[in-house]
Amino acid sequence: MIDSLDTGLTLHGTWWWLLFWPPVLWFVRHTYQQTRPPISTAALLWLQLLRSLVFSMLLALLIAPILSYVLKQAEYPLVVTLIDNSQSMTIREAGTSRRQAVADSMSGGLGLALQRSVVGIFSDHPVRSTWSNVLGTPTSGQATNIGSALEQAPRWGTERQRLHAAVIISDGRYNLGDHPVAAAQELGVPIYALGVGSAIPPDDVQLVSVEPPGPMLSGHPAVLRIFLRQWGFTGRRAQIDVSLQDSVVASEVRRFADPGVLEQVDIPLPPMPAGLQSLSIRVASMEGEITHQNNVATTLVQVRPHRLNVLAVTGGASPDFAFLHRTLAADSSLTIQFFTHERGWIDNVDLSDLDVLILHDLSRQQFGAETARRVEQFVQTGGGLLFIAGDRQANSGGVVSSGLPLLVPTRPLKSASGPPVIGQHGQHPAIRHTDDTGSDWSRLPPLLGMASALERPAEGPVLLSVDSTPVAMAVTHGQGRLITTVGSGFWRLDLLASGVGETPQTIRRFWRQSVQWLGLPEATRKVRSTPEQAVVKHGQAAQLQIEVFDELMQPFSNADFNFTLNGEIHRPTIQRLGAGRYLASWPNLVPGSYSYELSATSQDVVLGDDRGEFSVAVQTLEMSDQRLDEEMLQQIAQATGGAYRSLARWPELAEKLSPPPSLDRETKHAAIEVAQSWWLFLIIGGLSIEWILRKRWGLL
Repeated sequence: MIDSLDTGLTLHGTWWWLLFWPPVLWFVRHTYQQTRPPISTAALLWLQLLRSLVFSMLLALLIAPILSYVLKQAEYPLVVTLIDNSQSMTIREAGTSRRQAVADSMSGGLGLALQRSVVGIFSDHPVRSTWSNVLGTPTSGQATNIGSALEQAPRWGTERQRLHAAVIISDGRYNLGDHPVAAAQELGVPIYALGVGSAIPPDDVQLVSVEPPGPMLSGHPAVLRIFLRQWGFTGRRAQIDVSLQDSVVASEVRRFADPGVLEQVDIPLPPMPAGLQSLSIRVASMEGEITHQNNVATTLVQVRPHRLNVLAVTGGASPDFAFLHRTLAADSSLTIQFFTHERGWIDNVDLSDLDVLILHDLSRQQFGAETARRVEQFVQTGGGLLFIAGDRQANSGGVVSSGLPLLVPTRPLKSASGPPVIGQHGQHPAIRHTDDTGSDWSRLPPLLGMASALERPAEGPVLLSVDSTPVAMAVTHGQGRLITTVGSGFWRLDLLASGVGETPQTIRRFWRQSVQWLGLPEATRKVRSTPEQAVVKHGQAAQLQIEVFDELMQPFSNADFNFTLNGEIHRPTIQRLGAGRYLASWPNLVPGSYSYELSATSQDVVLGDDRGEFSVAVQTLEMSDQRLDEEMLQQIAQATGGAYRSLARWPELAEKLSPPPSLDRETKHAAIEVAQSWWLFLIIGGLSIEWILRKRWGLL
């Protein structure tokens, strides 16, 4: 707070009375110079002063001046400085860490420019600090959440201070939380970003991701696909080892190609025993690497004792069914039969021998009451159903009513306005692709047909949609599972996308993974859980999808939970998704393998329990990419009307980083006001004194 004092004089009467003051003073002087009898000079001076004072006070009453003073209080605007304190700030460039570069700048003029701002540090969450401690706090966190830091900034001021601007000092790499640009726009004030580090990556080898094979068969080999990226080691060779239970089961030597290019490496795996197997992949460390943390990854592989037995029935020949036929026939983990619908086919098939049944575009006549009853019984007792509705079914008015929770088109399909987009359940196994949540779908062409009117009798995770209209939905029904889809032209998505990266595999992968998910063995359990990701990078939250059912196998939405991780009580945060579905999250788990057990209860009554496994990889999010992300910092600044500079060029923003004080409060006070009645008493007193002196000195 800065205080300043100003004074002022205002006239409330008629200002031109001031013009009479000089002649009045001249008249008083002239009159007393003619006084008879003569008196002493001192006495004459006193009388002149008294008469002049009286006349001046009379004129002042006519003018009514007010002498006042104004107290002004100014305050420095609230500026919040956010300093990146994540692990990536320990990266050394040109012999100096990024954190040390910030400290060196602070010890110079930057520290003086920001000394009046409120300071905080952030990694995976923000913490308010002080300038005396901020640079002495050790780096922390396994991820960087810029959005959370920006959301917290306005809460660090006082009640009387409104946030004026924010300063962020960071390398710009965010890997946790909401998009920083959206959080910056919500802040509503300019953000001035200072970039730390270099956009040229340091020497490093990164194991970017691992794509495990689909379900393996016991006694059969498979291929593990990994993706590498390197800088500074072009032309060098590195050995890649795959280990199972601390024993190396496969190795591959790779010669690195161009820097920064994502390289695919396929590693043959030997036959492995049935069950869930944990594989560790390690790329040999290279001399001069900036870090070895991102050279290791872990993945889980499901090894099945036998192939899935699948039957696919179509209502008639079509390009969509031909595409489905080619896609599933190429999957060696399936034993699959295809045939076109014939009257009475359901009586000639033993559904109990099947793992998955596919019904492709059956008309209302082809999917009769008896067929619906037999199929529902198949699902209720643990079978998997892939139900695909197309033009034939829509044109026939849908299907007969059944207890199956199907997406049924009741009118002919209409042209889709855009490509399918991932629904609310983007991590569902049917559409999940390694670490990717399905962004390839947005690059596909539109479907030829989508539902114009839809019967949707049950709630469940929407996998794909177009303009909020479901295209695919996954539902648990009884002891079994089903995926129900509506649309036509899936073959076209694959054909027209053939020139866009890897996207031709997107729709094929959807059909294959849908069948694999439907064929997973599911016992009669009222509590079922599935890890969102079998392998979680250090710094990410480990999340678990949970479904709870009552005694009638109906979704139960008011369950409480007890959890253990590796035998110890470790309660996660629980989010209720509705329709008996829940999301459990454990943030900041240390790297390692985890086995969990959970039990669902209601009013102390145990509804059921489940167990499973997941892993937290040693590789952290922070070490996935160590480059300065200037583009991100520029977007944050531009979206808010701020500016971006590298840390070395901070003086160009000096005036913005340390804004001048602004007027906060102004109070006006009246000091002397010539308008009150007591001024009349002064005039009368002055005239009385003059009269007494005149009488004393013998004047008339």
